[in-house]
Amino acid sequence: MQTTLSNINVKDILKKANLKITPQRILILEVIKEKGHATIDDIYNQVKKQYPSISIATVYKNIHNLYEKGVLREINPQKDKAFYEITIYNHSHFICTSCHNIYDIEPCDNQIIQQCFKEIPGKISELELNVYGICENCAKK
Repeated sequence: MQTTLSNINVKDILKKANLKITPQRILILEVIKEKGHATIDDIYNQVKKQYPSISIATVYKNIHNLYEKGVLREINPQKDKAFYEITIYNHSHFICTSCHNIYDIEPCDNQIIQQCFKEIPGKISELELNVYGICENCAKK
């Protein structure tokens, strides 16, 4: 069974990453869990509602630590701010160039990619793929 955002426990994620469980980290992960993909500004604005004295530097530091421990993945759309998501399984992204929404898509099999790119001088262990286009909602406009 594939893990989804709805059935993850952020405290368990922090424990597995050997990170201290703090109210700020829990809330940061809960915000990302709720949004799916969030910028640091999105995260900061939500966390600040519950912790008005929190600084943006604290949010940056926590995001960096969570990223370094592999808890978060960074998505860097072209010409946009980085988005963060909780690392639950390997997948790719479709990014709408009109509304900038990010959609999770199932990744291609690494063997297929290996066959497509014969020049790869080794075995693929991880694939990060962003596909750009116009989403269905924007196409209807």
